[in-house]
Amino acid sequence: MRKNLPLWILIVFQLFILAGMFVNAFYPIWLGQEIRLRVTAHKWHDVVRGNYANLTYPFSSLQIDTLPNDLQQGKLYYYGDVLYLQLEKKGNFYEPVGLYHQCPEGSLCLRVTPTHTYVHDKAYLYLHINLQAGIESYFIDYSRARYLDSINSLPPDSNSSQLSVLVRVAPNGTARITKLLF
Repeated sequence: MRKNLPLWILIVFQLFILAGMFVNAFYPIWLGQEIRLRVTAHKWHDVVRGNYANLTYPFSSLQIDTLPNDLQQGKLYYYGDVLYLQLEKKGNFYEPVGLYHQCPEGSLCLRVTPTHTYVHDKAYLYLHINLQAGIESYFIDYSRARYLDSINSLPPDSNSSQLSVLVRVAPNGTARITKLLF
């Protein structure tokens, strides 16, 4: 019986890891606040992943000098560094209003990370930062993929080409897409 004790400990440890991954994935859906974001979507097909939409948000590329922030001059920000994008409701959509190291008290913030190494320094003219929040792709079925192709073929100023997503944002800033709205 004692010989199998390490094996049982290993099995239980692996089950705890899987349970933690499950809870982490569904945490924003269970406890998050639902918001609506503007999005631009492009259909993509992968042999392994199937049809999915590549999503680009207004915050995917931000001009830093027009947005309140607490980024330090001359500091390097790397892929994986955690920043918080403060969001406020404007009309039917939530829009970015600030970029900070910590989420301001009482604000709704989206946890984001730079996609490339970024230096906040006007001398180098790096005034744009590209961000991702982990909600940049969404699986779509075949009929919606065809519909997305037809929407993308419309002129850019067409009202019918307006897409949005419903996202749940957890108190810690992590987000999950719940629905792509055509």
